[in-house]
Amino acid sequence: MFKLKLFLFAIVALTSFISKAEIVNIGILYQTKITSFIFSPEKGKYTIYTETGKLTDIENDEIIQLSYSNGEILVKSLDKDYGSFKKVRFIGTAWENSFKIKTNNPAGKIKFYDDNLLVKVHNYDSYFQLINNIDIDNYVGGVVESEVGRSPPPEYFKLQAIICRTYALKNIDRHQAEGFSLCDKVHCQAYNSKPKSALIKDAALETKGVVIVDSDINLITATFYSNCGGQTANSEEVWRQSLYYLRSVKDTFCLNENNAVWTKKIPKTDWINYLSSKHKYPQEELSHECSLEYFQNCREQNFEKQNIKIPLVDIRSDWRLKSAQFDIIPKGNEIVLQGKGFGHGVGLCQEGAMRMAKLGYSYAQILHFYYKDVHMINLESLDFFKQDF
Repeated sequence: MFKLKLFLFAIVALTSFISKAEIVNIGILYQTKITSFIFSPEKGKYTIYTETGKLTDIENDEIIQLSYSNGEILVKSLDKDYGSFKKVRFIGTAWENSFKIKTNNPAGKIKFYDDNLLVKVHNYDSYFQLINNIDIDNYVGGVVESEVGRSPPPEYFKLQAIICRTYALKNIDRHQAEGFSLCDKVHCQAYNSKPKSALIKDAALETKGVVIVDSDINLITATFYSNCGGQTANSEEVWRQSLYYLRSVKDTFCLNENNAVWTKKIPKTDWINYLSSKHKYPQEELSHECSLEYFQNCREQNFEKQNIKIPLVDIRSDWRLKSAQFDIIPKGNEIVLQGKGFGHGVGLCQEGAMRMAKLGYSYAQILHFYYKDVHMINLESLDFFKQDF
């Protein structure tokens, strides 16, 4: 009975959390020091609000220019100067709303976004902070297209939408101290604009509310990357945290895809200096070519020779390699690293999953291939648990 109550409590907490997160705040053009840009509705109507109340209504490609001046935001249209303010909000008032922005300083390309926009002066610097206040499914669509493009099959888009939604909600407070939920960089998830693909929009809506949870009804860490090179990694091999659903699996689906193999050549003197100076590799051993050879029989955690143990993820980081799966082969004056895969290797292999989708596997089958013993839950269906509890 006690376990059942804990289970129900977890569901109630998760449902309550998600209901608050149906609208998310995304820091867009993050780390770009914008001091001037133009805003224009692409679709729908917008009302502009400031700290003093309603400013005006705009629609049909009307243009508003915002410029930084002495800690405030100057707001102008083509024929009117509205004054300066601390905060400016563009709130969509039609059934469907989207807008476009173009930065003047620094100069940038036109970008399109769904829903609303908040503009304020950065707390510590003399430039703007732009926050896209957006429905989570509109955001998910933008992330899917930014992360994987428009070429994968529709079934894969559904899978990626569920993963991106889960990842976003799992990390919803990552930028709380800065006044928004997530940024638009890969630090959170890539989010370049609203999606152009109707298939991606449909995938986000068809999977509306669906997330991935573990056996305790906690959102999983839904990690993904480009290509595993034939074998995914256990979570503790990369981040030293063991998660039961992020287990290594053999993956033959990605072996013939674009990022399955790679090669990097390094001057032998640079490699020898790296091993001896940074990792104290015995200098007397480095003159023998056989001592420089290294082969991974399967996905390994450490480079181990001459009582020296170096985490392969550290070598990957130090040399900016595509993955931590590689063999080391001396050839003349060079060291050739022959590698497999692209990315950290934990969780979903995107190229393998795309191949599975092309072969006719459902998004549920693909998901359970890469994440072990997890559950997909539609959050709206959990309301009855809340009522009973």
